[in-house]
Amino acid sequence: MAKIAFWITAGPDQANKALSALVLAHRLRTVRHQQDVEVYLFGPGVTLTTAEIPAIQRALAALKESEVRTRACPANVQQMGLDEQVVSATGVVLEPAGSVIVDLVEQGYQIIGV
Repeated sequence: MAKIAFWITAGPDQANKALSALVLAHRLRTVRHQQDVEVYLFGPGVTLTTAEIPAIQRALAALKESEVRTRACPANVQQMGLDEQVVSATGVVLEPAGSVIVDLVEQGYQIIGV
């Protein structure tokens, strides 16, 4: 079974680009029953968690519901001036990028940058 991780740096200014990855991650889990799908929000991507874009919020909620592990960089959350509690309420777990990317590579994930 493939291991796929979406590394999303696209922010609200590229909402459609980010949305395509979020929706694909969800569909891989729910339609293709792919167990090893993860999403990581990095740089401007962390702002998707608080963006007032209904389609993005629905996609994040769908990831949470389907138990797709979704994480974000806490340093970026702080740099972007976001409230950690608000970000976490979307189901996104804050975990440092350096440790996440090393773990994903060591575990054999194919990392897809968006």
